[in-house]
Amino acid sequence: MSEQTVAPIAERASGSGRRRVGSLIAGSVVCVFAVVFLAAGGWALWEDRIDRDASGFVPIGTTSLRTETYAIVGNLHGAGPSWLWESGVFGDSRVRATSESQQPLFIGIAHTDDLFHYLRGAGYATIDSFEVRADTTHAGGPPSGPPAREPIWVASTQGTGQQTLRWDSRSGDWSIVFMNADAGSGVSLHGGASAEFPMLPWVAVGLLVIGAGWAFIGGWLLVRGINRRPRRVAPETIRSEPTPAPVTVATTTGEEVKA
Repeated sequence: MSEQTVAPIAERASGSGRRRVGSLIAGSVVCVFAVVFLAAGGWALWEDRIDRDASGFVPIGTTSLRTETYAIVGNLHGAGPSWLWESGVFGDSRVRATSESQQPLFIGIAHTDDLFHYLRGAGYATIDSFEVRADTTHAGGPPSGPPAREPIWVASTQGTGQQTLRWDSRSGDWSIVFMNADAGSGVSLHGGASAEFPMLPWVAVGLLVIGAGWAFIGGWLLVRGINRRPRRVAPETIRSEPTPAPVTVATTTGEEVKA
């Protein structure tokens, strides 16, 4: 009887290799989510710590607006659910604008119905994504009189140079209007909007914590996949029976037969 040793199999085809690849893929996907959350948290932290001005306001955007009509109107409820704009999520808002014409600038906030009642029959343009376009411009004549004479405003300011109007967010349908103080045509201004965003620090911390958690899980999955060792099979010993030697048998005829 003899023994033969069979070389070990490098890795089992079923199980170990597939689990290793699965860990690497899952870890990569989780790390992508971690990067997104960390980037968002870093941006929120930058806005809160760097871009916030001395008055506590974070800039939303700046733009230049111009229309040949008599007013530029913007809805104070932007995109998203109404509770986002009616609660303390944004805190107080602030608008700063400077007239680019020779006319003093008027800025006022009123109920939307009251504002459009005042502008009935007048030409005006509406703000869409911080711009005024031809398709948001409505033709019409001059309004009934200068805006400062109207009793509809809950907040307003007018004058030359930079004008600042502060607004506390509240429920209801409100709109803001930019006009020449004499209600003349050709409104042109450069301005920007900002808000307090009192919850911004908490949003930044929450995003960073979530991102760090995803990064830890993703890193663990990657390390697990890289360090997973292939399962090996122990060498196998095969025993074989010796082949019997041939036997020669003599027959009665004198012939030899091998069996």
